[in-house]
Amino acid sequence: MMDHEILVKEFRHTLKGLKQEKGPVSLFMLKALDYDITDWNLIVSAPAYDNLTLKTALIDLITILNNHLSQAIRRKIIRSTILKTTDPFVKEINQVFKATNTVKYVHSSVISGIYLEKAIIFESHMLKKHKGGLKQA
Repeated sequence: MMDHEILVKEFRHTLKGLKQEKGPVSLFMLKALDYDITDWNLIVSAPAYDNLTLKTALIDLITILNNHLSQAIRRKIIRSTILKTTDPFVKEINQVFKATNTVKYVHSSVISGIYLEKAIIFESHMLKKHKGGLKQA
């Protein structure tokens, strides 16, 4: 089994890179497909991706992942999902788990009708719009 600390460290580094390139991030989390399986679905929501087509946003995200993650960690990501910041799942996660510069571990929770057996949340917060652009709430 892969060292959990390496996974967390690499994803924190990746999130930092994503924020530098794309600005605020509303949600950045890993969702396990099964409790015992170390394969992950990466779920990302950022205002910068809201106006792009899903394909363009995914290509951009995967480029960032390739630049920041080791091959060993990349192999653990079997899906990358980009959700709009207005998505009900994103909104509910942001209300339930506020996470900025911290790592939250979620076990056996149902969010917006989606069962989370095991998840790691690296960033989760509502982003408020104001005249000068986007700002963290």
